[in-house]
Amino acid sequence: MRRPLLLIALLAGLAACDRVTTAPGTVEPPAAGVPGVETASVAAEVLREEVVAAGVVVAEAETPALRNARTELDSARARQRAAEQQTQRLEQLAGGVAPRKELEAARAEQAAAAAAAERARLALGAFGARARDGGLAPGETWASARLLQRDVARVAPGAAVVFAADAYPDRRFAGRVDAPPAYVDPDTGSGPARVRLEDPEGRLRPGMTGALAIEAGDPHPGLVVPAAAVVYDGAQPLVFVERGEGRFTACPVRLGVARDGRIEVTGELRAGARVATTGAASLLSAQRLPGVGAQ
Repeated sequence: MRRPLLLIALLAGLAACDRVTTAPGTVEPPAAGVPGVETASVAAEVLREEVVAAGVVVAEAETPALRNARTELDSARARQRAAEQQTQRLEQLAGGVAPRKELEAARAEQAAAAAAAERARLALGAFGARARDGGLAPGETWASARLLQRDVARVAPGAAVVFAADAYPDRRFAGRVDAPPAYVDPDTGSGPARVRLEDPEGRLRPGMTGALAIEAGDPHPGLVVPAAAVVYDGAQPLVFVERGEGRFTACPVRLGVARDGRIEVTGELRAGARVATTGAASLLSAQRLPGVGAQ
């Protein structure tokens, strides 16, 4: 019995999307309802786009490559200082009694040490300017997000983060971006972002992997519907808008930000309109019956 009722609803409701709203001065009777079809309101919200990246819990704020580059620079500078002090000591010996060969060797070592320090400085510079971390607050842990290079410029410090750990599929860990990527690894085409995660129970362990959802871009107003309300006629996404008395109109939409089971839609819709959720696929099937699409 369900399909004939859906077919009647579609035959009565196939109309242009700009007729979804009630005309001024008229009152549309309450919807009689269609068996098997549930509806939800189109809601207005302030939205932000979201970047999803692979993430891993880490024991230290710096990546191993960055830490090694910083260590190399510290060692090279220490060598340079020692070489400079040895050269000055030999040059200052009273009466110039230091063997010429020893002094020349000291000067050669000073030049080599200076060159090594410059190479180490440039190597560290390739990772971008980044301050050392300020330490974790109680109940926090570090994570690293590997962002595709197309997303690197979209992530800002302080952006909200949600971590879905593979080890805890039913848990979500909130956090924020502590430092966006300062460089892109040419071997992987990705850049590491440093993230602070809230973990007051100490469940996360270094090496645990998962997915990091990071807010990106500027906030913007938009309309959202439950993801279940969106169906596809070929490649075209549609929602079925309730017009009263159990009638529904198929309205093409464009999709935007998707989050928490809801998705942004743009098209001939207004906040407060009701769209089919459960049963939307049945409405689409009924619309495809011979003779219905031409109504």
